[in-house]
Amino acid sequence: MYGAQENEAGAARAAAVYDELQFEAVYRSEAPKLLSFLRRRIWLEEDRDDLVQEAFARLAASQSVYAWSNPGAYLHGILRHLLADRVRAWAKAKSLDPVVFAARHEVSGPDTTVELNDMRKQYRLAVDSLPPRTKEVYLLHRAEELGYRQIAEKLNISIRTVEWHVAEALVRIDKNIGNANG
Repeated sequence: MYGAQENEAGAARAAAVYDELQFEAVYRSEAPKLLSFLRRRIWLEEDRDDLVQEAFARLAASQSVYAWSNPGAYLHGILRHLLADRVRAWAKAKSLDPVVFAARHEVSGPDTTVELNDMRKQYRLAVDSLPPRTKEVYLLHRAEELGYRQIAEKLNISIRTVEWHVAEALVRIDKNIGNANG
């Protein structure tokens, strides 16, 4: 009986070593590809490294057979989801909608009211200057509060295209308002 337990423990250690070696091989193979993919999307190297690390942590924690049968595709999918989450978080934090701004800041006094009205005017001009499709997607998301999936279905476009239009709108609005103030 003691020999059987030793054999099981030895087999478990061998499996753990095999898993670690397999993980290292996947990391050496896939990490450079993922970093290259991110290089075109994220400027800061440490942010790219963090996202790749997060993707590999999720791979290591995964119990999915698919994850280990095709780790490159699995990691790439994780990375795309992490990027989409990051864009959504950035969009919420970067909201230039004057109504959202007013809700975050206490509005009191005539100076603040004038400033808020000026901001509303700049915001409207910035939204009006968006390309037609980007403006349509942005307004469906912000004004009508539709989700990305709903917008994609309504306009017969992909969710990734919706994400791109919303992000593009935010960048352009920020740039237009920044130019107006600077």
